Amino acid sequence: MSNMNEINELETNPTLNYQSEITPSFNFIVKDVALKTLLFSMLFYIINSSLVHKLLQCFDKYPLIEKNFIQSILFGLVFYFISINL
Repeated sequence: MSNMNEINELETNPTLNYQSEITPSFNFIVKDVALKTLLFSMLFYIINSSLVHKLLQCFDKYPLIEKNFIQSILFGLVFYFISINL
């Protein structure tokens, strides 16, 4: 019976353990996390560039919609679509 409880507990609480795959050392970088961080920082840099600001000037006609709001929605959508594919 306790074996069944352990199986149910494992099925309901899946956890990711990146630490089990890393050998301990003083200078290690998890390449997967580092590359995702670089990718999303580049995405943030592109979304905040002056080119995107100029492209979003067409929304200046609408006083209720701010450029920062559109940039954050654009960043969130691109972030989401990249995240589900990685």
